[in-house]
Amino acid sequence: MKNKQFWTGVAAGAAATVGTAWALRLSGRSRIIRLEKSVQIGRSVEDVFQSWCELESLPRFTSLLRSVRRFGDRSHWIAEVGGQPVEWDAEVVQVLPNQAIGWRSSAGSQHTGRITFAPIGDQTLVHVQMNYAPRPWLLLPVFATLAGSIEGYIEQALRDVKSALESRRGGIAGTTEAREPSVATGT
Repeated sequence: MKNKQFWTGVAAGAAATVGTAWALRLSGRSRIIRLEKSVQIGRSVEDVFQSWCELESLPRFTSLLRSVRRFGDRSHWIAEVGGQPVEWDAEVVQVLPNQAIGWRSSAGSQHTGRITFAPIGDQTLVHVQMNYAPRPWLLLPVFATLAGSIEGYIEQALRDVKSALESRRGGIAGTTEAREPSVATGT
């Protein structure tokens, strides 16, 4: 049963990504940047997944996020990028408990993504995949710079979350006490 749910989720995530890419292409945004980053966190997959599900608590883990407000499956995000606030709305389109969360933007910067959680012993590998469609007025030489800066922000946010979850200050969402951190490797 779990395997069937997993592949159903993969298919749904792929369909959402292809659908968004096609819609963006039709709207004149033909360039899509695909970004991928991973980090290994010294916590169980259940702890890491639960912390990520509590979107409103993510700004506690990284200074790159100013706020996240949730309205059911939709949310409003405010991040700090290059010293400037960047806002967007997103919708969760897939949740596979302790495995993956998929989303797509509904307003603001156009993007889709999926974050997966894989157990590695008593630790968790977190992998983020994001497809981003820059505004059509951007020139081609800017794409490499833009992709690099967004990728840098994603990497920084992942490192911040790793640090927070592995330290006492981050604790684990839904618990009243912080646990001793496990040793983790990787970025």
